[in-house]
This record gives sequence, structure tokens and C-alpha cells, in this order.
Amino acid sequence: MRLIVALLIIITIPFIWLQDLKALSEPDIYLSSDIIAQGELILIRIKVEEGEKVQIKWRGKEISLVANPDGTSWQGFLAADLNEKPGNYKAVVNVSPSGYEKQFEIEVVDKDYGVRTLTLPEKMVELDEKTLKRVNKESDIINGLWEAPASAPVWSGFFMRPVDGIVVGPFGRGSVINNQPRSPHTGVDLMGEEGTPVKAVNDGKVLLTCDHFFTGESIFLDHGGQVLSMYFHLKEIDVKQGDMVRKGQTIGLVGSTGRATGPHLHWGMRVNGARINPLSLIDLTLE
Repeated sequence: MRLIVALLIIITIPFIWLQDLKALSEPDIYLSSDIIAQGELILIRIKVEEGEKVQIKWRGKEISLVANPDGTSWQGFLAADLNEKPGNYKAVVNVSPSGYEKQFEIEVVDKDYGVRTLTLPEKMVELDEKTLKRVNKESDIINGLWEAPASAPVWSGFFMRPVDGIVVGPFGRGSVINNQPRSPHTGVDLMGEEGTPVKAVNDGKVLLTCDHFFTGESIFLDHGGQVLSMYFHLKEIDVKQGDMVRKGQTIGLVGSTGRATGPHLHWGMRVNGARINPLSLIDLTLE
């Protein structure tokens, strides 16, 4: 009898040990890089057991993730704002209910986007009191968009260009106008003839349409998961606030409204609140 009990114990212990190993198996975590330049982003993908939930915190803020249908693969973006201070920052991954936690150190590095120097008539640079009041009011409206709670992700697959024109105004380039430093360019300017269709870069909801002093006829799309896109200087807007749009759908036409010297599209993107180069998002999602 003692021999039988001993054999049962010997057989049972490895079985329990194997079960514990399975329960404690680590998720598969993929980072496209452990270095992010200012104004750029990296992809993080985490594969877990069915039924497990994943949370990532980056710079003290929870990052929105998109899961595949069976919930075994989660992915999202870690982004560094154009003005992010270079240094090492921690990204923390938590998986529940297993309680698994792992920290990664991501380095944010400086990137020189160049500077242009311009001399313009004072009336094109200095704003009168009435215009300044309008600009400040419009700025408050836009800042409210960045502070809104994150919505559920509706984007899927790769992001596309809104128009096919070449880049005539690169992202991140600084300006010195009449010897005064100005804010860097937070989007890309794409060449386009007036009336060229402008397409949604991914599925999303029309967050705002407006006609502002600097940006002219403008559209802001919320793709969910803290991913927003914006389209400025439009000739025409073909959607309204609250509309759901599909990737590739025409939402407006290229124009030169607002503070623009000719027809083109200013296209900007924010990911998790960070101002990023839209072209880097395209490259990353195509990969």
C-alpha cells in the first residue's frame, strides 16, 4: 500500500509542476525598437493565453491596445512627442489575471528636423487684437480635443495617405520668421491641386469640422485608441461632426483656406496625445 501511495506521489508531482509552468508561462512580447526619436513611435505586440487581459503604461499613462478576435494578441503604439525630452523612460506591461508584470526601458532620442528662415511683411506675422482673440478661442477648442477621454479603437490594418502628392512641408521643421523663432511644423504638407479628393487615413469618427483662422476649413477624425488625424486648408468638407467614415472614403477637397499661400493639404496625427510624423505611422503599420 505504501508503495502505491509513493508511486502516486511521484506521478502527481511532475503533473502539478507542469501545470504550474503552464500557468506561469510568460507572454510573448515584441517591440519594433527600444529607441524612439522625437516625433516618432514604435509598435508593441503581446501574445497571451486566451482570456488574459493586457495593460501597458508608458510615461505614466495607460496606452490603448487593439486585440485580435480571440484576444490572444494585443498591439498598440508607444509614441514620443515632437518636443519630448530625450532620456530613458519605462514601459510597464501587466497581464491579468496571471499577475505577470514586466518593465522595459525605452530611450527617447533627439532628432533634428531642420530650420527654415523667412522674412515676411509684419501684417502677415503680427495679429491684431480682434484676430488674436479669435485665435485664442479656437486654440481652446482644439486643446479640448486632446484632453477628451480615449474612445474604443475603430481603426484596423495599415494607415494610408490622404492624398498622393509629394511632401512640400516636412514634419518637425522649425521656422525663424523675421528673426523670431516659431513653433515647429506638427504635420506634413502634401502637394495637391485644388479640388483633389482628401481621403480618411483609416476608419474613424468625425470629431470636429470647423473653419479656423490658421487652419481654414478643417476636419478632425478620431480613430479610437487615442489615435487622431487632422486635415487642414480644405476647399470643401464632405462630412459632418459625428459621422462614421471608412478608410479611403473622401471626406473633403484640397484647398488653400486659412493661413495658406496655395493649395495643399496639411495632414497631422496624434497618437496617445503625442504629435508624431504621420509618415512614420504609415511605414510602421505597413511593416
